[in-house]
Amino acid sequence: MRRASLTLIGILALLLAVPRVEAQPRRAPSLESVLARAGEYVVSYGLTLTSVLAEERYTQTLVWRHGKNDTSVMQERVLRSEIAFLRLVDSTEWLAFRNVLAVDGVAIPESDGRLERLFQRPPRSVLAQASLIAGESARYNIGPITREINVPTTALHFVHPVHRANCRFDKEGEEYLDGERVWIVRFKERDRGGLISRGDGRSLPGEGRLWIVPADGRVVRSELVVKDFVRGGGDSKATIHVTWRRDVPLDIWVPVEMRERYEGPWFARSPSKQRERYDIEGVATYSNYRRFTADFRIR
Repeated sequence: MRRASLTLIGILALLLAVPRVEAQPRRAPSLESVLARAGEYVVSYGLTLTSVLAEERYTQTLVWRHGKNDTSVMQERVLRSEIAFLRLVDSTEWLAFRNVLAVDGVAIPESDGRLERLFQRPPRSVLAQASLIAGESARYNIGPITREINVPTTALHFVHPVHRANCRFDKEGEEYLDGERVWIVRFKERDRGGLISRGDGRSLPGEGRLWIVPADGRVVRSELVVKDFVRGGGDSKATIHVTWRRDVPLDIWVPVEMRERYEGPWFARSPSKQRERYDIEGVATYSNYRRFTADFRIR
């Protein structure tokens, strides 16, 4: 007992004799390093999402604008779809595809399981087939604009290493989301852009914000803004917000909600060609993420 006590006292004496070292404040990472981590995250994210399917419930609404604070619902549509995330061959880039399964509760029989069947037994040109499915599904969107950017992962491509040099990034601030400190980083494509184009082929520069966890580059929220998407309608504007959460079974962060708004003006289909003032609003929720067994990439 005495030996044990003496040993303890000796250790305490040695500890007391050690000079005290003041803790140095941790240096904040640079914006460049956080963007590099985010780019690496997006690349690895594409690998992780390869051959992942999710269910989507997507409500779209046409809202007539009588005045600044006076609106009414013109039309509403509910789509039930499946979303697939697939990587391009010999590339770190990847795409998301939507396949509409039902419209307002009415099933589309030929669409059920089509994406999964397609990618389990890929034809020679899988990308062409998947793009065809996405194009067919886009026709169920309400409103006068054909849009294929309304998938939840579009904003991530701007921080991908392939495209990051074409954007300007600025740190806007910091906040806490679900207990994690995140950076709010604003981005804007330089010049005329190149990732998004409208129907006449003109490229439209994208801009927006990314909520990035600086420690690992994880994106937990995004905002994408595209302007002038209506030809001749200089004040048209599209805004898409997406929120991510951790999916426990897959152990990855996945989109759980997408909110979008498309503001006109639009050209009426009537012979008068008058401009109509209404918005297209959408809310999509995602669930039942799972993997299918195909192991390949698309060209």
